[in-house]
Amino acid sequence: MKLKLKSSLALLMVFVAVLPASIIGGLLIKQQTEVETNYRVDLIDRLSTTLKQEFNYRFYLLSTALDVLSRDRLLVQGIDDFFLTSHVDATLANLVDNTPLVQAAYLVDANWNEVENYNGINGINSFSGLKVLLNQKVSTSKNTGDQWVFNYADESLMPDRFNPSHKGIAIGVPIYQSTLTEGLKRNPLGYLIVVVPVENIIKVLRPYLKDGEHVIFHHNGMDKIVVYKGKIDPLTPTVSKTEVVTIDNKYITEPMSYNAQVFMNKYLGENPFTNSLKILTIVAIIVVILALLTATISYRWFAKPLTYLMDSVRACLGGNYNIPSKDLRFSELIMVNNLIQKMAMTIKAQLSDLEDKNTKLMTFNDQLENKVHEKTLELTHSLQREEKRRTMLQSLLSFSNKLQHGDIHSTVMTQLVSLYPYAGWGMKLFVNQNNNWVCEGVSEICLDSIDADAHCSDYFRVNSDETILQCFKIVDTHNKLLGVIVMKTPNIERDDYEIISLFIRQLSAELEGRLLNEELERSAITDPLTGLSNRKAFDVDFDEWVKVTHRYPEQYLGLFMIDLNGLKQANDEYGHHMGDQLLIETGRLIKSVCRSTDKVYRLGGDEYAIIIKHGDNAGCNQLKERLLQLLMEDHYASLPPGDKVGIHFAMGSASTESHDVHTIYQVADKAMYLDKKAYYDQMGKKPR
Repeated sequence: MKLKLKSSLALLMVFVAVLPASIIGGLLIKQQTEVETNYRVDLIDRLSTTLKQEFNYRFYLLSTALDVLSRDRLLVQGIDDFFLTSHVDATLANLVDNTPLVQAAYLVDANWNEVENYNGINGINSFSGLKVLLNQKVSTSKNTGDQWVFNYADESLMPDRFNPSHKGIAIGVPIYQSTLTEGLKRNPLGYLIVVVPVENIIKVLRPYLKDGEHVIFHHNGMDKIVVYKGKIDPLTPTVSKTEVVTIDNKYITEPMSYNAQVFMNKYLGENPFTNSLKILTIVAIIVVILALLTATISYRWFAKPLTYLMDSVRACLGGNYNIPSKDLRFSELIMVNNLIQKMAMTIKAQLSDLEDKNTKLMTFNDQLENKVHEKTLELTHSLQREEKRRTMLQSLLSFSNKLQHGDIHSTVMTQLVSLYPYAGWGMKLFVNQNNNWVCEGVSEICLDSIDADAHCSDYFRVNSDETILQCFKIVDTHNKLLGVIVMKTPNIERDDYEIISLFIRQLSAELEGRLLNEELERSAITDPLTGLSNRKAFDVDFDEWVKVTHRYPEQYLGLFMIDLNGLKQANDEYGHHMGDQLLIETGRLIKSVCRSTDKVYRLGGDEYAIIIKHGDNAGCNQLKERLLQLLMEDHYASLPPGDKVGIHFAMGSASTESHDVHTIYQVADKAMYLDKKAYYDQMGKKPR
């Protein structure tokens, strides 16, 4: 087996470089370990300090809030005053909602009877132990207004969903009648008890921990409180530090301390590389000695084969390719020698291959010319399609202008036929009374089976009598169906689909605009409450009829003026909802006795008017009799609770058969006023 030169040289370089690399690497590893150790120790110190400060700060905020509440005048009065219970509940709710540590709060009187609680348990009896401790401490304390801190375990001071562990901290604050007798021995009126469950302590401290970190709080008489972040792996080495955390401030009478042990999943033991550094150094020295011996032997080992190879190269340069076989020892040198011998044969083979490639290149040039010709034709066709599309788009722009000034059906069909004369077209619109198909080149019978609502997409295909129909929905901006356009053609190109879709959007926008204008015009002349025509519509219609009467005096015009009686009284007694209902029912009754050619208006307030087409004196009298018949019957406006008000109105009428058209309004209005006055005189009231 022949040795490889590159392997031998690589081995030599490894021996030469291993010593300095080993020494420098060991020193760097040792230094990095010391830095990492100091950094992790500093991390756990800072974490311990942060948790301690946060624990003390949270309880200081709670103590401050409790001190303020213990002197709240309304809270003190709420112990004996039932009517202040709502204030007490709101105060306790505000304390719990704005203090993260607190989950429940109780206010009890001096006999430990519950006054109010928030998030607590009504009628709780778990305060028995706390009652004895707190009464004893308050009675023996020389200070007033103090706060007392207690541990609790296995006690249900609130619902299980807030405190499933049944353990935590309770803080009791005695409440006195007044703070003016500060320092005097007195008995409290009651106690404010707040409950800090273990779950809330964990929730407050958990954001300060990272994955693998946890802290355990120890206290006599209470189970451990464990706060952790992420998953704790018991197999991972940890480092810990113990801190004494004390609940102590100027409001706490007897401080309570915890031993907080902080753990971090970090290995801070002795660096294993430090112990092995000596062994690494000894091994490196031995390797250097071996490397020097190997280098000496290798020099002679490599020199002789290289000399043989140089002789072969010189022979090739002189044109002598008959190289004698010699022991070159290394496979790489043997490969070089073989390559030199094959060089002449390779050059001849390359010349022959170059000639073949020239022939193939000429063939490739011919093929390239054919490809260029094909692409040129394809580009020409593409330009023709773009020109056709541009022409169609210009046609669509002119279509938008025509659509605004002409008939929709004829304009649309003309445009569609001009765009695609080879196809048949059909259209149905749902925005007017005429919902029939408009067709061009397609039978209406083929289109009757199309149900646009049965398809979710705005474009769909239908096969009718072996005819393929391309269907396009016309929808507004709210996806409401306005109509459908059908194209009779077997297939449709992508460009044609986009042009027709653009055409559909233009048509949809115009239809939606027309519908909006019609709705605005209708709203402008309609009373929103009764649905009758309003004063504006009355003025327009009355002026039109005045012009008609001037032109055709034989076409008489009748006018009724009607005023509702008792509207203000209904509003005063039952509210404006009754007044609105009274106006609606009155308009409905008046319209019910009118002919289809008569038009009823609400002029405003409680005034109505009726314009009678061809209204001579006889026609006005007939309508008057029907209105009087309404007044003789019992008609009411009512509300759901059962309240109802009778409907009565005053009316006056006039006809151009007996009066000039310019005076019938005043005549009818005056007659209505006299009728109204007569009604109120009969009722013994003033007109209102």
